[in-house]
Amino acid sequence: MSIVIFKMKDVLPKIFNLLIKRQFDFEFELLPYRAQEIGFRKAANFFVAGLNQYLQPERPFGYPVIAQVEPVNYCNLQCPLCLTSSMTKSRKPALLSFDKFQKFIDDCGDYLLHLILWDWGEPFLNPDLCRMIAYAKSKGIIVHTSTNGNVPLDDAQAEALVDSGLDSLVVAVDGATQKTYEQYRQGGRLDVVLSNIRKIIRIRESKRSGVPVINMRFVVMRHNESEIPLARELAKNLGVDYFTLKTVDMNPQTGVELDEIYAPEEVHYRRYEYDGNSFERKQKRFVCMRPWKRITLEASGEVIPCEYDYLNRYSLGNIAERSALDAWKSAKGKDFRKAFNLGHNDFYLCRDCTYKNSVVGDCVVERQVMRNEK
Repeated sequence: MSIVIFKMKDVLPKIFNLLIKRQFDFEFELLPYRAQEIGFRKAANFFVAGLNQYLQPERPFGYPVIAQVEPVNYCNLQCPLCLTSSMTKSRKPALLSFDKFQKFIDDCGDYLLHLILWDWGEPFLNPDLCRMIAYAKSKGIIVHTSTNGNVPLDDAQAEALVDSGLDSLVVAVDGATQKTYEQYRQGGRLDVVLSNIRKIIRIRESKRSGVPVINMRFVVMRHNESEIPLARELAKNLGVDYFTLKTVDMNPQTGVELDEIYAPEEVHYRRYEYDGNSFERKQKRFVCMRPWKRITLEASGEVIPCEYDYLNRYSLGNIAERSALDAWKSAKGKDFRKAFNLGHNDFYLCRDCTYKNSVVGDCVVERQVMRNEK
Protein backbone atom coordinates (compact mmCIF):
# COMPACT_ATOMS: atom_id res chain seq x y z
CA MET A 1 0.00 0.00 0.00
CA SER A 2 1.35 3.41 -0.91
CA ILE A 3 0.32 6.44 1.14
CA VAL A 4 1.04 9.47 -1.05
CA ILE A 5 0.18 13.13 -0.75
CA PHE A 6 -2.17 13.01 -3.73
CA LYS A 7 -2.18 10.39 -6.47
CA MET A 8 -1.13 11.78 -9.84
CA LYS A 9 -3.97 10.08 -11.70
CA ASP A 10 -6.40 11.91 -9.41
CA VAL A 11 -4.61 15.25 -9.59
CA LEU A 12 -3.97 15.64 -13.32
CA PRO A 13 -7.63 16.10 -14.34
CA LYS A 14 -8.00 18.78 -11.64
CA ILE A 15 -5.04 20.97 -12.58
CA PHE A 16 -7.20 23.32 -14.66
CA ASN A 17 -9.59 23.93 -11.75
CA LEU A 18 -6.69 24.45 -9.36
CA LEU A 19 -4.84 26.97 -11.54
CA ILE A 20 -7.76 28.74 -13.22
CA LYS A 21 -10.78 28.32 -10.95
CA ARG A 22 -8.59 28.23 -7.82
CA GLN A 23 -10.38 25.23 -6.39
CA PHE A 24 -9.45 21.64 -5.65
CA ASP A 25 -11.72 18.66 -4.97
CA PHE A 26 -10.50 15.76 -2.86
CA GLU A 27 -11.73 13.01 -0.55
CA PHE A 28 -10.78 12.34 3.05
CA GLU A 29 -12.11 9.19 4.73
CA LEU A 30 -14.48 8.80 1.74
CA LEU A 31 -16.10 12.22 2.27
CA PRO A 32 -15.88 14.82 -0.52
CA TYR A 33 -14.32 18.26 0.05
CA ARG A 34 -13.71 21.32 -2.08
CA ALA A 35 -11.00 23.85 -1.28
CA GLN A 36 -11.85 27.18 -2.91
CA GLU A 37 -10.22 30.55 -3.58
CA ILE A 38 -6.80 28.94 -3.37
CA GLY A 39 -4.06 31.56 -3.48
CA PHE A 40 -1.01 31.32 -5.74
CA ARG A 41 1.36 30.47 -2.87
CA LYS A 42 -0.84 27.61 -1.71
CA ALA A 43 -1.32 26.27 -5.25
CA ALA A 44 2.41 26.47 -6.03
CA ASN A 45 3.29 24.73 -2.77
CA PHE A 46 0.82 21.95 -3.59
CA PHE A 47 2.90 21.01 -6.64
CA VAL A 48 6.29 21.52 -5.00
CA ALA A 49 5.31 19.44 -1.95
CA GLY A 50 4.02 16.74 -4.26
CA LEU A 51 7.60 16.03 -5.34
CA ASN A 52 8.31 14.66 -1.86
CA GLN A 53 6.40 11.46 -2.56
CA TYR A 54 8.75 10.62 -5.44
CA LEU A 55 12.09 11.88 -4.11
CA GLN A 56 11.70 11.54 -0.30
CA PRO A 57 14.33 14.19 0.55
CA GLU A 58 15.58 14.36 4.12
CA ARG A 59 14.62 18.05 4.10
CA PRO A 60 11.22 18.22 2.35
CA PHE A 61 10.49 20.36 -0.65
CA GLY A 62 7.93 23.05 0.02
CA TYR A 63 5.70 22.90 3.07
CA PRO A 64 2.99 20.53 4.35
CA VAL A 65 -0.43 20.74 2.72
CA ILE A 66 -2.13 18.81 5.56
CA ALA A 67 -1.95 19.47 9.30
CA GLN A 68 -3.12 17.37 12.22
CA VAL A 69 -3.59 19.32 15.44
CA GLU A 70 -4.49 17.94 18.87
CA PRO A 71 -6.72 20.39 20.82
CA VAL A 72 -6.42 18.33 24.02
CA ASN A 73 -4.62 15.09 24.91
CA TYR A 74 -7.08 13.63 27.43
CA CYS A 75 -10.59 12.24 27.14
CA ASN A 76 -13.85 11.85 29.06
CA LEU A 77 -14.27 8.16 28.08
CA GLN A 78 -12.23 4.99 28.60
CA CYS A 79 -12.34 3.17 25.26
CA PRO A 80 -10.31 -0.04 25.66
CA LEU A 81 -8.38 0.17 22.38
CA CYS A 82 -7.65 3.89 22.44
CA LEU A 83 -4.12 4.93 23.32
CA THR A 84 -5.54 7.93 25.19
CA SER A 85 -6.75 5.48 27.83
CA SER A 86 -3.43 3.66 28.05
CA MET A 87 -0.16 4.74 26.48
CA THR A 88 -0.63 8.51 26.29
CA LYS A 89 -1.21 8.77 30.04
CA SER A 90 2.56 9.02 30.33
CA ARG A 91 2.22 12.49 28.82
CA LYS A 92 1.24 15.35 31.08
CA PRO A 93 -2.38 16.41 30.51
CA ALA A 94 -2.33 19.30 28.08
CA LEU A 95 -4.84 21.63 26.51
CA LEU A 96 -3.69 23.56 23.45
CA SER A 97 -4.06 27.27 24.03
CA PHE A 98 -5.64 29.48 21.41
CA ASP A 99 -2.47 31.58 21.28
CA LYS A 100 -0.36 28.56 20.36
CA PHE A 101 -2.93 27.45 17.81
CA GLN A 102 -3.02 30.94 16.29
CA LYS A 103 0.77 30.99 16.06
CA PHE A 104 0.71 27.60 14.32
CA ILE A 105 -1.91 28.68 11.78
CA ASP A 106 -0.16 32.01 11.15
CA ASP A 107 2.98 30.01 10.35
CA CYS A 108 1.44 27.25 8.22
CA GLY A 109 -1.88 28.61 7.03
CA ASP A 110 -0.69 29.99 3.69
CA TYR A 111 0.21 26.44 2.62
CA LEU A 112 -2.46 24.25 4.20
CA LEU A 113 -5.40 22.84 2.27
CA HIS A 114 -6.73 20.64 5.06
CA LEU A 115 -6.71 20.68 8.87
CA ILE A 116 -7.54 17.54 10.86
CA LEU A 117 -8.44 18.91 14.28
CA TRP A 118 -8.07 15.92 16.57
CA ASP A 119 -5.58 13.33 17.76
CA TRP A 120 -5.72 11.31 20.99
CA GLY A 121 -7.99 13.45 23.16
CA GLU A 122 -11.61 14.59 22.91
CA PRO A 123 -11.53 17.91 20.98
CA PHE A 124 -14.72 19.28 22.56
CA LEU A 125 -13.02 19.38 25.96
CA ASN A 126 -11.10 22.41 24.70
CA PRO A 127 -13.28 25.49 25.35
CA ASP A 128 -11.55 27.36 22.49
CA LEU A 129 -12.37 24.73 19.86
CA CYS A 130 -14.92 26.81 17.94
CA ARG A 131 -12.64 29.84 18.08
CA MET A 132 -9.82 27.72 16.64
CA ILE A 133 -12.02 26.44 13.84
CA ALA A 134 -13.14 29.95 12.92
CA TYR A 135 -9.55 31.20 12.85
CA ALA A 136 -8.40 28.37 10.58
CA LYS A 137 -11.39 28.95 8.30
CA SER A 138 -10.41 32.64 8.01
CA LYS A 139 -7.21 31.39 6.33
CA GLY A 140 -9.15 29.41 3.72
CA ILE A 141 -8.43 25.98 5.23
CA ILE A 142 -10.80 22.99 5.08
CA VAL A 143 -11.38 22.02 8.74
CA HIS A 144 -12.51 18.60 9.90
CA THR A 145 -12.93 17.38 13.48
CA SER A 146 -14.27 14.37 15.34
CA THR A 147 -15.99 13.75 18.66
CA ASN A 148 -17.31 10.98 20.86
CA GLY A 149 -20.32 13.25 21.38
CA ASN A 150 -20.33 12.92 25.17
CA VAL A 151 -19.64 16.58 25.95
CA PRO A 152 -23.21 17.94 26.32
CA LEU A 153 -23.83 21.01 24.15
CA ASP A 154 -26.33 23.70 24.98
CA ASP A 155 -27.95 25.76 22.23
CA ALA A 156 -25.34 28.52 22.45
CA GLN A 157 -22.47 26.04 22.09
CA ALA A 158 -24.13 24.27 19.17
CA GLU A 159 -24.75 27.64 17.52
CA ALA A 160 -21.09 28.62 17.98
CA LEU A 161 -20.09 25.36 16.30
CA VAL A 162 -22.32 26.05 13.30
CA ASP A 163 -21.15 29.67 13.11
CA SER A 164 -17.47 28.60 13.24
CA GLY A 165 -17.68 27.40 9.64
CA LEU A 166 -16.51 23.86 10.46
CA ASP A 167 -16.66 21.85 7.23
CA SER A 168 -17.38 18.42 8.67
CA LEU A 169 -17.88 16.69 11.98
CA VAL A 170 -17.47 13.00 12.69
CA VAL A 171 -19.64 11.75 15.56
CA ALA A 172 -18.72 8.27 16.80
CA VAL A 173 -21.78 6.08 17.34
CA ASP A 174 -20.55 2.50 17.71
CA GLY A 175 -23.87 0.95 18.64
CA ALA A 176 -27.58 1.50 18.16
CA THR A 177 -28.45 0.58 21.75
CA GLN A 178 -26.89 1.74 25.02
CA LYS A 179 -25.95 -1.82 25.96
CA THR A 180 -23.89 -2.33 22.82
CA TYR A 181 -22.61 1.24 22.63
CA GLU A 182 -21.12 1.25 26.14
CA GLN A 183 -19.17 -1.97 25.60
CA TYR A 184 -16.58 0.09 23.75
CA ARG A 185 -17.42 3.74 24.57
CA GLN A 186 -16.99 3.02 28.26
CA GLY A 187 -18.46 5.78 30.41
CA GLY A 188 -20.44 7.13 27.45
CA ARG A 189 -24.16 7.75 27.07
CA LEU A 190 -25.81 7.22 23.72
CA ASP A 191 -28.71 9.54 24.58
CA VAL A 192 -26.29 12.46 25.09
CA VAL A 193 -24.66 11.78 21.71
CA LEU A 194 -27.98 11.65 19.88
CA SER A 195 -29.20 14.81 21.62
CA ASN A 196 -26.07 16.68 20.49
CA ILE A 197 -26.53 15.51 16.90
CA ARG A 198 -30.17 16.61 16.84
CA LYS A 199 -29.29 19.98 18.35
CA ILE A 200 -26.54 20.73 15.82
CA ILE A 201 -28.75 19.74 12.89
CA ARG A 202 -31.69 21.78 14.21
CA ILE A 203 -29.58 24.91 14.61
CA ARG A 204 -27.81 24.34 11.30
CA GLU A 205 -31.15 24.14 9.52
CA SER A 206 -32.53 27.17 11.35
CA LYS A 207 -29.57 29.15 10.03
CA ARG A 208 -29.92 27.59 6.58
CA SER A 209 -26.29 26.60 6.74
CA GLY A 210 -24.79 23.65 4.92
CA VAL A 211 -22.08 23.11 7.50
CA PRO A 212 -20.92 21.32 9.42
CA VAL A 213 -21.62 18.22 7.39
CA ILE A 214 -22.45 15.51 9.95
CA ASN A 215 -20.85 12.10 9.48
CA MET A 216 -22.18 9.45 11.87
CA ARG A 217 -19.26 7.05 12.20
CA PHE A 218 -19.65 3.40 13.21
CA VAL A 219 -16.42 1.52 14.04
CA VAL A 220 -17.21 -2.11 13.20
CA MET A 221 -16.20 -4.63 15.88
CA ARG A 222 -17.27 -8.17 16.65
CA HIS A 223 -19.62 -7.17 19.44
CA ASN A 224 -21.49 -4.50 17.44
CA GLU A 225 -21.53 -5.63 13.80
CA SER A 226 -25.00 -7.13 14.23
CA GLU A 227 -26.34 -3.62 14.93
CA ILE A 228 -25.13 -2.06 11.66
CA PRO A 229 -28.65 -2.14 10.12
CA LEU A 230 -30.13 -0.53 13.24
CA ALA A 231 -27.41 2.13 13.29
CA ARG A 232 -27.98 2.85 9.61
CA GLU A 233 -31.68 3.39 10.26
CA LEU A 234 -30.85 5.57 13.25
CA ALA A 235 -28.61 7.75 11.08
CA LYS A 236 -31.40 8.15 8.54
CA ASN A 237 -33.91 9.15 11.20
CA LEU A 238 -31.50 11.65 12.77
CA GLY A 239 -31.02 13.40 9.45
CA VAL A 240 -27.23 13.21 9.34
CA ASP A 241 -25.50 13.74 6.01
CA TYR A 242 -23.41 10.57 5.93
CA PHE A 243 -23.22 7.20 7.64
CA THR A 244 -19.79 5.58 7.44
CA LEU A 245 -18.31 2.30 8.58
CA LYS A 246 -14.72 2.19 9.77
CA THR A 247 -12.34 -0.70 10.44
CA VAL A 248 -11.27 -1.05 14.06
CA ASP A 249 -7.85 0.29 15.11
CA MET A 250 -6.08 -2.45 17.09
CA ASN A 251 -2.65 -1.35 18.31
CA PRO A 252 -0.71 -4.23 19.92
CA GLN A 253 0.57 -1.82 22.57
CA THR A 254 -2.86 -1.95 24.24
CA GLY A 255 -2.74 -5.71 24.81
CA VAL A 256 -2.53 -9.14 23.19
CA GLU A 257 -4.96 -11.18 21.08
CA LEU A 258 -6.85 -8.04 20.09
CA ASP A 259 -7.75 -9.33 16.64
CA GLU A 260 -9.38 -12.46 18.05
CA ILE A 261 -11.53 -10.31 20.36
CA TYR A 262 -12.40 -7.33 18.17
CA ALA A 263 -12.02 -8.27 14.50
CA PRO A 264 -15.53 -8.55 12.99
CA GLU A 265 -16.81 -11.80 11.53
CA GLU A 266 -17.65 -10.08 8.24
CA VAL A 267 -14.41 -10.03 6.21
CA HIS A 268 -15.40 -6.84 4.37
CA TYR A 269 -15.15 -4.88 7.62
CA ARG A 270 -11.72 -6.19 8.64
CA ARG A 271 -8.61 -4.03 8.43
CA TYR A 272 -6.34 -7.05 8.03
CA GLU A 273 -6.15 -10.38 6.22
CA TYR A 274 -5.23 -13.33 8.41
CA ASP A 275 -3.29 -16.55 7.85
CA GLY A 276 -5.65 -19.53 7.72
CA ASN A 277 -7.92 -19.82 10.72
CA SER A 278 -5.53 -17.91 12.94
CA PHE A 279 -5.55 -14.20 13.70
CA GLU A 280 -1.94 -13.74 12.61
CA ARG A 281 -1.91 -10.69 10.33
CA LYS A 282 -0.55 -11.31 6.85
CA GLN A 283 2.36 -9.09 5.98
CA LYS A 284 1.65 -6.44 3.34
CA ARG A 285 3.94 -3.97 1.64
CA PHE A 286 3.58 -0.56 3.23
CA VAL A 287 5.11 2.76 2.24
CA CYS A 288 4.38 5.63 4.63
CA MET A 289 4.59 9.31 3.69
CA ARG A 290 3.47 10.79 7.02
CA PRO A 291 6.74 12.65 7.79
CA TRP A 292 6.61 14.29 4.35
CA LYS A 293 2.94 14.95 3.65
CA ARG A 294 1.67 16.46 6.91
CA ILE A 295 2.70 18.39 9.98
CA THR A 296 1.43 17.19 13.36
CA LEU A 297 1.06 19.40 16.44
CA GLU A 298 0.22 17.87 19.80
CA ALA A 299 -1.52 19.65 22.63
CA SER A 300 1.60 20.78 24.53
CA GLY A 301 2.92 22.51 21.41
CA GLU A 302 5.35 19.80 20.30
CA VAL A 303 5.72 19.25 16.55
CA ILE A 304 5.97 15.48 16.06
CA PRO A 305 6.58 13.39 12.91
CA CYS A 306 3.31 11.45 13.15
CA GLU A 307 0.26 11.18 15.42
CA TYR A 308 1.46 7.71 16.43
CA ASP A 309 4.42 9.24 18.24
CA TYR A 310 2.08 9.20 21.22
CA LEU A 311 4.94 9.33 23.73
CA ASN A 312 6.56 12.38 22.08
CA ARG A 313 9.92 10.62 21.84
CA TYR A 314 10.76 12.21 18.51
CA SER A 315 9.67 15.80 18.98
CA LEU A 316 11.04 18.10 16.28
CA GLY A 317 10.61 21.16 18.50
CA ASN A 318 8.05 23.14 20.46
CA ILE A 319 6.27 26.12 18.90
CA ALA A 320 6.84 28.06 22.11
CA GLU A 321 10.51 28.15 21.14
CA ARG A 322 10.50 28.12 17.33
CA SER A 323 8.11 28.25 14.41
CA ALA A 324 6.27 25.06 13.44
CA LEU A 325 7.71 25.06 9.93
CA ASP A 326 11.25 25.57 11.25
CA ALA A 327 10.75 22.55 13.50
CA TRP A 328 9.32 20.50 10.63
CA LYS A 329 12.36 21.27 8.47
CA SER A 330 14.86 21.15 11.33
CA ALA A 331 17.97 19.00 11.70
CA LYS A 332 15.92 16.70 13.97
CA GLY A 333 13.35 16.31 11.23
CA LYS A 334 16.07 15.62 8.69
CA ASP A 335 17.65 12.97 10.91
CA PHE A 336 14.27 11.34 11.54
CA ARG A 337 13.43 11.11 7.83
CA LYS A 338 16.88 9.75 7.06
CA ALA A 339 16.38 6.95 9.60
CA PHE A 340 12.73 6.48 8.77
CA ASN A 341 13.50 4.59 5.54
CA LEU A 342 9.93 4.77 4.23
CA GLY A 343 8.24 2.58 6.80
CA HIS A 344 10.91 -0.11 7.15
CA ASN A 345 12.40 0.88 10.49
CA ASP A 346 12.48 0.17 14.18
CA PHE A 347 10.80 3.30 15.57
CA TYR A 348 8.25 2.31 18.23
CA LEU A 349 5.55 4.33 16.45
CA CYS A 350 6.13 2.31 13.27
CA ARG A 351 6.56 -1.22 14.56
CA ASP A 352 2.97 -1.41 15.77
CA CYS A 353 1.41 1.07 13.33
CA THR A 354 -2.16 -0.04 12.66
CA TYR A 355 -1.93 1.09 9.03
CA LYS A 356 0.85 -1.45 8.53
CA ASN A 357 -0.32 -4.66 6.82
CA SER A 358 -3.78 -3.17 6.19
CA VAL A 359 -5.60 -4.57 3.17
CA VAL A 360 -7.97 -1.60 2.84
CA GLY A 361 -7.10 1.61 1.04
CA ASP A 362 -8.79 3.73 3.69
CA CYS A 363 -9.68 2.95 7.29
CA VAL A 364 -13.24 3.91 6.31
CA VAL A 365 -14.59 1.12 4.12
CA GLU A 366 -18.18 2.14 3.44
CA ARG A 367 -20.05 5.42 2.99
CA GLN A 368 -23.76 5.99 2.62
CA VAL A 369 -25.30 9.34 1.75
CA MET A 370 -28.21 9.84 4.11
CA ARG A 371 -29.41 13.39 3.54
CA ASN A 372 -30.83 12.73 0.08
CA GLU A 373 -32.65 9.65 1.30
CA LYS A 374 -34.54 11.39 4.09
